[in-house]
Amino acid sequence: MDFVQKSVINEDEVDTVLNNDITFSGLLEAESDLLIKGNLSGRLICRDELYIAPEAVVDAEIDALSISCRGTLKGTARAKQSIRILAGSNVSARLEAPDIIIEDKDSFRGTIVESSAPAETEKQE
Repeated sequence: MDFVQKSVINEDEVDTVLNNDITFSGLLEAESDLLIKGNLSGRLICRDELYIAPEAVVDAEIDALSISCRGTLKGTARAKQSIRILAGSNVSARLEAPDIIIEDKDSFRGTIVESSAPAETEKQE
């Protein structure tokens, strides 16, 4: 049985916030932490931690370092480290990551692919 740690997102510690009054469609790239509280559809690349708030609706192809979801998620979500689907989420998606935790299995409909962690490559000159 997986150990589940409840998490609370401190909005003051997140670099970028897509507020709940924003609807975005298209390609969004973020270099640092991103908290989505609004609506997003399309393609999302987040090179750090991605947080999906309870009021958020995301229908996208996502690539991120790690993903924590409390909101609605559809599409495909890939993370290099981990994906956490927290209680209260509504997820219909394909999840791909080395570590996937789902707190409430009833809130998840989709596919889980537990991939291996990306191998570290040595730079050769």
